[in-house]
Amino acid sequence: MSQIEVRDVGYAYKLGEGQIVRALRGVSFTVEKGEYVALVGMNGSGKSTLAKLLNGLYIPSAGDILIDGINTRDGDHTYDIRRKVGMVFQNPDNQMVATIIEDDVAFGPENIGVPREEIAERVDYALRAVGMEELRDRSASKLSGGQKQRVAIAGVLAMRPDIIVFDESTSMLDPEGRREIVAVSRALNEQGITVIAITHNMDEAAQADRIIALKKGRIAADGTPKEVFASSAVRECGLVLPPAAEAARLLSERGFVFPSAVTCEEELTEGICAQLK
Repeated sequence: MSQIEVRDVGYAYKLGEGQIVRALRGVSFTVEKGEYVALVGMNGSGKSTLAKLLNGLYIPSAGDILIDGINTRDGDHTYDIRRKVGMVFQNPDNQMVATIIEDDVAFGPENIGVPREEIAERVDYALRAVGMEELRDRSASKLSGGQKQRVAIAGVLAMRPDIIVFDESTSMLDPEGRREIVAVSRALNEQGITVIAITHNMDEAAQADRIIALKKGRIAADGTPKEVFASSAVRECGLVLPPAAEAARLLSERGFVFPSAVTCEEELTEGICAQLK
């Protein structure tokens, strides 16, 4: 059984006066435990709607989503779904509830009745995992955007999720902050946590094990970064290839031959050098 099963899922927003906007249509895929999946698409493609469906914040208008076999429609297990699937949103300020960092990280476990001794262990683990243990006594207001987002991730980690969904969690950060959060998400994945990274930044998507591209609420592509970059799906979805991949595409039109789709600068350099010898 897959850790995540999305079965022919549709979702529609009701805007009043009988107006309906269909955000998702017939979306199906599975995710195995320990995968790192980038879910990409332009604004309006349905990717953030799908994020909220995975966490049980929304319930599908059609189809089913199962997390470890539990259907998100089952209201008796809403807490179980949200314990298993942690969410990190765009704006870290909207996720912080306490003034001091360690108090903020402890907030979630305290509210579900975790014993005090275990809360201390969870806070230590979470802050260490995101590299913020030395700043635990600092006021959150004095942190950079990337640091605040790391604290938000720590707050999710303290709840001990099996899956973390990053819903455009780097979109409000500067380049350094984005690199910090991608590095943290990769490190957590290496520890066995399943990561779903929702983004329209293809440089970030290139670092995932797998990319699922959405276009107008439907899946347009699903494969490894090399497979997706080699197809026309990225451009058809209105997205832009990472600079290295785009450079390789343009060079290919001028006679260069690359053994597979390029996903990073190192592969581009190696491919060019191999043909200039």
